[in-house]
Amino acid sequence: MGARASRGIRVGGEGGGRSAVRVATERRWANYRSDRQLDVRELQVVLRTLRQLRRDGRTELDLDGTIDRTARNAGDVEIVERPERRNQVHLVLLMDAGGSMAPHAERVERLFSAAAGARVFRSFTPLYFHNCVYGWLHRDFEELDRVRTEDFLAELGPRHRLIFVGDASMAPWELVGDPSWGGGRGMSGLDWLRRIRGVCPASVWLNPDPRRYWEHPTVRAISGVFPMFELTVEGLRSAVRKLRAPV
Repeated sequence: MGARASRGIRVGGEGGGRSAVRVATERRWANYRSDRQLDVRELQVVLRTLRQLRRDGRTELDLDGTIDRTARNAGDVEIVERPERRNQVHLVLLMDAGGSMAPHAERVERLFSAAAGARVFRSFTPLYFHNCVYGWLHRDFEELDRVRTEDFLAELGPRHRLIFVGDASMAPWELVGDPSWGGGRGMSGLDWLRRIRGVCPASVWLNPDPRRYWEHPTVRAISGVFPMFELTVEGLRSAVRKLRAPV
C-alpha cells in the first residue's frame, strides 16, 4: 500500500531550516502503488512527449502506398505494408522510498501510475533506493528483490531516460561517506550518482519538496549532479523538455 512505513530520522536544519523527525519504531520501506488514478492522465500526457518514434519491428498497413500501388495496377488491389513506428525510448524511474519520503507517497504513486500506464515506451523499468543510490537498487522492497548497481549501469544505452524521484535531503555522511553497509564498495552515494550521470546524461531529478527547502547541503550537492525540478505537472513538463534536449 505504498511507502507508508515508519518514518526514518529526518536530518535537516542546516541550510534548509527543516526540523528533524524522530522515529518511534524501526525503519521499514515498502513499494509504491502503481494503480493511482487521480491526476494520472495529465502526468501521462506529459510523459508521452518523451516519445522518439522510428519505423522498426512489426509491420503495419501503408494506406497511402496501398492506394498508390492499386492505382498503378489499374484497380487490382495490392496491399503495401511498412515497419510500424515504435517509440525508441527506454524509461527508468528511480524512486526514493521510506523515511522522509512517506509524506510524499501519494504524489510519487501518481507519477509511478502514469509511467506504468503510459504504455508508449520501448521499455519501462521502476527501481527503488533509500536516500541515495549505493551498490544495490531494488526492484521490490517487500520481496527483497534487488539488482547490483554495476549491472544496472551495464544495461544503460543512449536511448535510456532516467527520472529520479526523491527529496535529496539526508545526513551528509549518507551522501559523501563510505557506505560499506550498503554495498558501496568504497564509493560514496555522491560518487554513484555522478557515475550514473556520466553513463546516462539524459537523466533528471524530481523533488517533492518545495524549492524553499533546496538549500539543504545534500540537496545542493545532488542538484549539482542532476538537473532538479519540482514534482509537479509543470516540473515534470520542464524535466521532459530537458530529457528531450540534445546531450
